[in-house]
Amino acid sequence: MSLRDNDVKAARKKGFVAAAATGGAVALMVVGAPVLGVVALVPAAYLGWDWFSYRAKRGMRF
Repeated sequence: MSLRDNDVKAARKKGFVAAAATGGAVALMVVGAPVLGVVALVPAAYLGWDWFSYRAKRGMRF
């Protein structure tokens, strides 16, 4: 397994976690807890930024 394969695998995991966090926040807002949904968007935004910056630093395409 090469270093690039490890980077791709780590980026995929980060992306799935960010997508799950965003999906959970949106689900909270839809279910009827908009305040909790907005609060949950803060860590989801951080995880999305972490995923984006990880890919950008390693020169991966989007």
